[in-house]
Amino acid sequence: MTTSTLRRFAFALLAIAVLAVDASAAETLFARSAVERHWIGFQEYWGGAFKSQSAITMIVIGVGLLSMFIITRAKWRK
Repeated sequence: MTTSTLRRFAFALLAIAVLAVDASAAETLFARSAVERHWIGFQEYWGGAFKSQSAITMIVIGVGLLSMFIITRAKWRK
């Protein structure tokens, strides 16, 4: 990856984090925005997924496979 790609990725992660903080703020007198409704739905879905043991097992296996892929792909550059 190039430096500009990494910077774009970091900026995207920062933007998501900033938007997530605003979307999870306490409810006001106004109706919820689409971003807030989406964030709440996202939290409910993944909260339910992490309560299941089989889902946690699949997530751990997926992260492990991704980690092994990254480790094996980076070794040839050394």
